[in-house]
Amino acid sequence: MADMGRLTWPVKRKDDFLRIVAYIALASVLIFVIDISTPLGVMIWILYLFPLFLTVYLSWKYAPVVMTGVFILLMAASLFLSPRDMAIEYALIDRVFFALVLVISSFFIKDYVANVEGLVSSEERYHTLVDWLPEGIVVCRPEGGILFINPAGIRLLGDFREELTGSDIIPLIDPAVKELFRQRISQAALGARMNLDKVRLIRKEGTEVTVDMILGKVFWDKETAVQIVIRNSSTN
Repeated sequence: MADMGRLTWPVKRKDDFLRIVAYIALASVLIFVIDISTPLGVMIWILYLFPLFLTVYLSWKYAPVVMTGVFILLMAASLFLSPRDMAIEYALIDRVFFALVLVISSFFIKDYVANVEGLVSSEERYHTLVDWLPEGIVVCRPEGGILFINPAGIRLLGDFREELTGSDIIPLIDPAVKELFRQRISQAALGARMNLDKVRLIRKEGTEVTVDMILGKVFWDKETAVQIVIRNSSTN
């Protein structure tokens, strides 16, 4: 899940949302003040692209479209408030052209925000599903280092998430099948779907549980990993 203790994307915490809105407002006001203080021929309004791209950090997908409307109104106002150094008709043509650029950019940003929000929503649904599964789900590196484990997996392998995530799953495997497990996990990392039945797990506190395992290849944080679905054999 996303770490909401710092500024993340999309911004969901109220403080971060207000902070980005404040950045956009301050940048827009500053650009407008500079624009009306300079001659018509100086294209200060190009700087409105910066606060427009800041809307990427807001969780509201219509923010870029709304801000584009605001920027166009500010550009229209500056057309009459800026000192005249050229014919107003030419300045109007420049601003209309850039307004089109802003509109096109805003729709690209809106689509991007909508796509990423969809991915975040899918990830949240996946995490909820995995957390509630009765089977243990373990994602580990091909050499055995645990990258992720769900609550059911914690109950099967041990008691504390901190002791398992980042540790090695292989020492928990029955010594009699450790070599076979290494072979299966290596084959799974290459793309094969592997099964291991009636595997005895030896927890750190010394208790044992017999499980069935299904191993398959996944990608985790841009690296090849193996997902292991673990089911308690004694409940079958």
